[in-house]
Amino acid sequence: MEHSAHQAKTKRPPGRPKRQEHEEATSQFILKTASDLFMEYGYEPISLQQIADACGITKAAIYYHFENKPQLFTAAVTTMMERARKTSEEIMQQELPLYDRLVMLAERKLRFPHGDFETILRKASDSLTKEQLESIRRSEESIHHVLTVSFTEAIQKEEVRPLHPLLMAHTLASMLMLGNREVATDINPSPQELARDIIELFWNGVGIEPNFRSGGAQ
Repeated sequence: MEHSAHQAKTKRPPGRPKRQEHEEATSQFILKTASDLFMEYGYEPISLQQIADACGITKAAIYYHFENKPQLFTAAVTTMMERARKTSEEIMQQELPLYDRLVMLAERKLRFPHGDFETILRKASDSLTKEQLESIRRSEESIHHVLTVSFTEAIQKEEVRPLHPLLMAHTLASMLMLGNREVATDINPSPQELARDIIELFWNGVGIEPNFRSGGAQ
């Protein structure tokens, strides 16, 4: 009886094996490291060996988890975008005025600048399959969808003008890309202040009066 009780105490509780947990943790670390490197330097300049060195593992360990560089790039980018989607969703679902939520979203985005994504993807596209490109685009659109839903709700509440919500989402996303360019520090070195300036411009536009047009036409 005592022997059985001792076995019950020392028996590992049911769940994933330690090896599986370790492999999943390694895979996620590779994805995070790879996405940081790809977003900072682009697709072509970064090799699997450089990613392995940055992770402190062997190149063979990279191949254990990912078949090749295009597969790793696709997985890294889509995983990064899924994190961005979840963060965007958490911010946009808060019980705050839309303007304040947009400022919070912009601040979060501008705190982690990276290379121009369209340029990075364009240079990587020749190495990617059609399916991989479509997977990346779907992940990108999932972030825009979060904004589109929020803008649709804001239109219904008459918080914003009744413009096309998808156009508003893409316009804001394009404006926030400014944070990834060197000129951003010339405009405003503080990510928080730059975020507020961008949202102020997005929210109010540049016209002195809402209905003003060139030549004084109303």
